[in-house]
Amino acid sequence: MRYLGLAALSTLAACSAEQQNEVVVETRSEEGQTAPPSAVGPSVAAELPAPARGGGCKAGEETIFSCKTASAKRIAVCADPGGTVEYRYGASEPELAVAGGRFASVPYSGGGEAQIAFENAGTRYVVFSRIVRTNFGAGEPNNPAISDGVMVLRPKEVPLVVECDDAEPVPVQYDIAERYMKQENELFTDETQRADP
Repeated sequence: MRYLGLAALSTLAACSAEQQNEVVVETRSEEGQTAPPSAVGPSVAAELPAPARGGGCKAGEETIFSCKTASAKRIAVCADPGGTVEYRYGASEPELAVAGGRFASVPYSGGGEAQIAFENAGTRYVVFSRIVRTNFGAGEPNNPAISDGVMVLRPKEVPLVVECDDAEPVPVQYDIAERYMKQENELFTDETQRADP
């Protein structure tokens, strides 16, 4: 099951819903109060690694991606029955939530990669699942390297990679992603290779 989404990469057609959602960002204080939209901006993104409370998908939502980080935060991409896709980061209640999302996938020799990109106030969050071949020698075996996580990309800053540290992450689910998001022809960043072992 762990590799289901990535294995399906080479067999799935490049079909997607033409639905795009408006970008909405919601942040919560330590007391659980929602910040007004005007208070949301790059400073919120800068707090990504800080201690907080955040969560995964709710009952009734479809999980497109979900994993836990080494700091016990959860990275999740969820789709609600109304068609909204949302990126969430945190522990039990989301400290950061960004709606919208665009999906891209590419096959590699012996693997592939899927990315889901969300943007807010000049910061891009690219959730990724990738599997790359690490042995091209005669007689093989492939020896795949698998990585999942999110890249945080800000103008004029070194990209931040937050990797999953979860025994059983839910990698990008291609079939669900294609139903809810516009699919692009190219990946959003090649910086995800920084997560390779």
